[in-house]
Order: sequence, then structure tokens, then C-alpha cells
Amino acid sequence: MTDSTPQRTPAVTGATAADPDVIAAAALGCPSVARLSGGLVGEVATYLPGRRVRGVRVRDNGVSVHVVGVYGPPVTEIAREVHAAVTGLAAGLPVEVVVDDLDVDPDAHRG
Repeated sequence: MTDSTPQRTPAVTGATAADPDVIAAAALGCPSVARLSGGLVGEVATYLPGRRVRGVRVRDNGVSVHVVGVYGPPVTEIAREVHAAVTGLAAGLPVEVVVDDLDVDPDAHRG
């Protein structure tokens, strides 16, 4: 007997293949990241049915990840760390990492 349940196969490229939740988790897992950032007025997000993933914008032409870094490491190193963590999760899309701010007390924001 065969299973007639349709199987979801992610696209090789495009926004549907890059999971914003997985990208957000990878960025938050970086030691130099205090938290994700929604940008200046909260405009950086991926909108999903009934919710949004703040700090990660997935579009057909690329992925943007905005973070608040931990004070100490150079901003370029923070960006490089996040870029390395999320690039393999972006389904071949180009990845842009923006460090919007630095946090001198990152433990106050970690959950």
C-alpha cells in the first residue's frame, strides 16, 4: 500500500525555501549577538500568517538579518559570525547582515 499523503518539497531557490524562524534561531545562537533588531522603526521582518519574524527579512532576491551585537568584538566580526551561521540556511540566496546597535548588557535581554 502506498502513502497518498502529499509531500512538501522545498524549492531549491526563492523565499519559500529559506525558513525565517531557522535563520533567526541561527543568528541568535551566535555568541556575539545580543538579540535581533527590527530596524529603525520595526520594518525588518518576515510576515507570516498571524505573526512576524522580527529581524529577518526573506525575499525572493535575498535575506537580510539585523542584529544588536554584544559590545566588545568589532562590528565586522559580529557581522561575519552571523553571516557564517545563516548563509547555509538561506537556500542559495545572498545574505546581508546589518549590525544596528551594540548592547553593553546583553544578558538583560537574553531569555
